Amino acid sequence: MIAKTQSDVELIVIGGDVITGHDLKTGLELWRGTGFNPHNEGDYRTVASAVYDDGIVFAPSRERPVQAFRVGGRGDITKTNLLWQFNNGPDVPTPVVDGKYFYSVNDRGIVWCLDAKTGKEVYGRKRLKPGSYSASPILADGKIYVTSEDGLTTVFKAGPDFEILAENNIDEYVLSTLAISDGQIFLRSDKALYAIGKRM
Repeated sequence: MIAKTQSDVELIVIGGDVITGHDLKTGLELWRGTGFNPHNEGDYRTVASAVYDDGIVFAPSRERPVQAFRVGGRGDITKTNLLWQFNNGPDVPTPVVDGKYFYSVNDRGIVWCLDAKTGKEVYGRKRLKPGSYSASPILADGKIYVTSEDGLTTVFKAGPDFEILAENNIDEYVLSTLAISDGQIFLRSDKALYAIGKRM
C-alpha cells in the first residue's frame, strides 16, 4: 500500500508479525510496528490488508488485534505511535475506513464500526445474513457493500447508525470483492463476471 504522509510517500507492508513503512525510492525501512503475533506462533499469517487514511494506518491480523498507528515515525513505533487496538477484527476481509469511521466485517458476517481516530466502538456485533465472508467491504456513495461466499451482497448505510439498505443474491460462489466504477458494480463469481447498472 502507498501512503502519502505530510513529508513523504511511503510503501507500507504488513506481514504476520509486523507492519513496516519504507522509503519509496530506496526500499529502506523507516519504521515498524509489532504486536500482531502475541503468542509468537511460527505459522502465523495475515490475510486482510492494511488500510490508510488521514495519517493513520489501520493494520488487521487474525482477528486480534487490529492496530491503528500514526505514520511518520522512525524506528520502532509500537508504543510511540500506537493510537488504539481492537480485538474483534476480521481474518480475511480487509476493513474499510471513510475518514471518520472504521468498519470491520469479520468472516462470519458480524459488523463493527469504530471511531477511526480513537478506536471507540460506535456500534458492534451487528449481524449480516449468516454465512462465510471472504470478500472485503467497499465504500461508495455513503454505502458499504459486502458479498458473502454464497453470493449475497448486503448494502448497509455508512455512518454511526447501522441500517441495512438492500440485499441481493446471485446464488453463486463468490470470494472476490466488488468493484465500482462510474456507477457500475462489477461482481465476479465462480461462474461469471457481472456488470450491474449503467455507466455514468
